[in-house]
Amino acid sequence: MVVDCRVAPRTTAQFDLRSARPHDLVMVRVSGALYGTAPQLFGPNGKRVACVSPLDPSDRGRIRCATDGAGPYTLRLENTSSETLSIALSYLPVLSTDTCVGVGAADLSPASPALFRGSVPAGLAGTCYRTGFASGDLMRLTGSGLDASVFDATGAQVCRSGNTYADCRLTGAAPYRVVVEAGWGDERGGYQLTLSRLSRPDDCPVVEPQAFGTAPDLTDTTRCRILRVPADGRYLFRGTGEIGDKRGFLYRADALRRGEATALCPTRDCDLTAGDYVYTLDPSTYSVPYAMVLHSVTETRGCTVGRDDQMASGAPVENFGAAGRDRCRTLPTASGEALYVLNGTATGGTARYRVLDAAGAEQCRGFTVNDTYQVCRLTGAAPFRLVADARGAFDHRLLVQRVGETAGCTPWAASAYGTGSGVRTGLSGRPADGALENCFAVPADHPAVELVGYRLAGPQYGSVLHLVDPSGTEFCTIVSGRTGTCRPPAGRPYTAVLTNGLGRVDFTVVRRDATPAAACDLPAASGRIGSPSAGFTFDSSVDAHCTTFDAAAADLLQVSTHAGTDQAIARVTVVDAEGRRSCSTWEADCRVTGSTRYLAAVASDDPLGRVPFPGGLDVWRLATAAGWAPECAAHPVSADGFAPLSGTLSDDSPLYCAVLEMQPGRRLDVAAAVDDDLFGARLTVAGRENWADDDTAYTCARDLAFSAISTVCTYRGTGTGHAVLLFSPGRAHLPLAFTLQGARPGTGTARSGVPEALTPSSGTGGSYVEATVRGTGLSLNSQLKLRSRDVWCGDLEMRPLRVNADGTELQVRIDVLRRCAGSFDLVVEGVTYRKGVPVPGYLPDAFTVVAPAG
Repeated sequence: MVVDCRVAPRTTAQFDLRSARPHDLVMVRVSGALYGTAPQLFGPNGKRVACVSPLDPSDRGRIRCATDGAGPYTLRLENTSSETLSIALSYLPVLSTDTCVGVGAADLSPASPALFRGSVPAGLAGTCYRTGFASGDLMRLTGSGLDASVFDATGAQVCRSGNTYADCRLTGAAPYRVVVEAGWGDERGGYQLTLSRLSRPDDCPVVEPQAFGTAPDLTDTTRCRILRVPADGRYLFRGTGEIGDKRGFLYRADALRRGEATALCPTRDCDLTAGDYVYTLDPSTYSVPYAMVLHSVTETRGCTVGRDDQMASGAPVENFGAAGRDRCRTLPTASGEALYVLNGTATGGTARYRVLDAAGAEQCRGFTVNDTYQVCRLTGAAPFRLVADARGAFDHRLLVQRVGETAGCTPWAASAYGTGSGVRTGLSGRPADGALENCFAVPADHPAVELVGYRLAGPQYGSVLHLVDPSGTEFCTIVSGRTGTCRPPAGRPYTAVLTNGLGRVDFTVVRRDATPAAACDLPAASGRIGSPSAGFTFDSSVDAHCTTFDAAAADLLQVSTHAGTDQAIARVTVVDAEGRRSCSTWEADCRVTGSTRYLAAVASDDPLGRVPFPGGLDVWRLATAAGWAPECAAHPVSADGFAPLSGTLSDDSPLYCAVLEMQPGRRLDVAAAVDDDLFGARLTVAGRENWADDDTAYTCARDLAFSAISTVCTYRGTGTGHAVLLFSPGRAHLPLAFTLQGARPGTGTARSGVPEALTPSSGTGGSYVEATVRGTGLSLNSQLKLRSRDVWCGDLEMRPLRVNADGTELQVRIDVLRRCAGSFDLVVEGVTYRKGVPVPGYLPDAFTVVAPAG
């Protein structure tokens, strides 16, 4: 019974309790805003009883006390606050109370334990259950929204559970009492509780190994099953509902009877010795209908005859019919072969599958929604079986094709380089109804290196082109409609499979000779700096162009491509005389050395496939064994900064080249002012010491703070670096007028100079404003910003355009397209200032943005 009362400020309340047994366990709960000490219990002799707080130490109102004498007891509660304390309280003598709910033997069945519902409202010490467990029993206590403890006949706690479940081997002496001390299933402290004797699983239904295709009973709600394993071996098992698996635990039945609860085989795929095992669902107080699936890995009952030529014979969409109705196909494929296994329907459905050999050894598996394609090598003993788990009445489609089998694969001939129908068209088509794949067969007379690409008539995401040799080795993978360089097996045919998880879409696949012996559509490159670019046009997203060129092994060359558009990008790759790819990936620039003949191929790299667009391909011999090319050596510059250098890039002369020396750790900042709105021109530095290495000692990147104009190049070598500075069009429009200037070392005004005035000093929002900064020491590398005092407005970008010879006038373009109106200060990056107070490098109120009319 819960008592409600009020305790006056700064007083101590006393409550009388009685204990009928010499030894008892008294649980007390006081609910209220207790700020002082916890309640204290005093015995018949007036001495304080030792008590503990078994739960959260911050819950001062809950104590547990072992008494050592019958008679009256006093509970004292001190209110130390200055306000009246409202409380609710009760006590429970666990060993002597006659209020415990009786739990009989039938209630403890592990198959169908009785469900108890109750509540522990504020102030209630707990709800007690007197059970029929015996000493040594293995008890499972399952709860929903509760805290519960188990006590033996002496009041010793032998087990405790918080909210979910606990498996306990009962020690001490019977009888055992379970006390629910807290419930939080609803506002009144509701809870649910089941108690089961796991050590007596005899009423659990028996399950024996099943044939494939057997439809199990999905309505049975008993919470355990006995899995009867007839012989030693490997077994697959799982609980399944109408949709999806029902997780649980597996135990040896004899171990449970001994009170041991060691779970086995969390993977549900294990070697088991003959005997009985007990499977229990994840502990829950709710009724869950499910079936048990049990198969030996050598099971053949119910297997159907499968095929390994389904690119030709077809792979229909099938339905499992029901959860647990697993399927098995016996495959005709010999050991040592490999299989394509494609998994998926047009609506995104996938199956969970394994390929097993005659002894049950797993050859491969597909267990996730991403396992839609794999090549499965068969290393075990034939015959092999494809086993699929039925996780519901779902549609599925599993296609099996022996690698090397060309039935159903379209012959794939090579294409030429260039544009125009019949030359670069490639092989086009679309998957058959219900299919997500296409197979292609390539004869053995293919070149040693190939340029391979494809495009879809729709989104490229989720598509992959796999190239596989007869042994099952995937030697090349092309993703998302791109182009790659592939090395097929010499003198052997191969097959390719195009998969597209997004559905039935038209495709085009293209392969071309990528060796230096290929017939290229562009003229052979001379390598001379200053020679015109080899122009090309992409009329189709699968177009490709190439050129070949000869060189001495010591020559240092760079191959570059440019495309005068802001929508599409062209990339280049280079293959040398030995068939090696000189650059690890497709790049805008590729540096090569060490061979005597090369092929350079260029392809579109636009995910949207936008065509047509023009471009140019360049090959520059930047150095020979005798030294740098004369066109570069004629322009020496200093890493300590250099004066403005101007010129024009064009299709007839698309490169500016200069030479310099850099010391280890040195940084060179170069500003490039151009007359093009696209920020696509490329500035790089390359050194003789590691010309073709991917991990170059020279790195160049746009200055994040001034990315429109400034590039930062750093040398991380160990000795003096002998390098060339290269400026090329990239994606900028040609002709391209430019001015380059190397920054002076330092920061603040030492680097950027001292601005003194800006004219005009205002501009209308929604446009660009060209203005002149006047001062001293100005350069294209001057790092200037117009900064608003309103943090929400942001900075105005100032793009340097040109500078006069003595550095007193710097022409800039100010971007006021989408900026708020107001006053802006002119600030040199790195200068310390106080707002509104002019100092060198800081001009307050230098520019005003005027709101547009209307």
